[in-house]
Amino acid sequence: MTEIKKLTKIALVANAIVTFIFSILLMFLVELFITPLTGWTNPLSPRNFGGICLLSAIFSVILLRKKEWEEIKLTFTFIFSFFTMTIPIELIVTIVYAPTLSAAAISQSILNQILMISIFVLGVFSYYKQER
Repeated sequence: MTEIKKLTKIALVANAIVTFIFSILLMFLVELFITPLTGWTNPLSPRNFGGICLLSAIFSVILLRKKEWEEIKLTFTFIFSFFTMTIPIELIVTIVYAPTLSAAAISQSILNQILMISIFVLGVFSYYKQER
């Protein structure tokens, strides 16, 4: 059995922190975080995504408690493959709604993209390092 490498644990900690922050902002602070920036009044979609982010954070913390790579391999892959669809979707939404968004909303979306892409790259890199 293969022990979990330090880089993989760092990727899980980074994922847990970022997705937990996103989940708090999107589930409980929608009226403070999204509505002033965008003017959107539909609170359902951000809260759904926030719930998924919370699950990702919880699973990352659970995986940190495991000792062997084989125990976490499938769930680790699922957690980081989650970003393969959220990154393009958020990019498309930003491009489509860009004319109606404020500069603060566009800059927030760009920051979200940078965070998600960096976490995704870290997860993929750590996966390949773990497999070698």
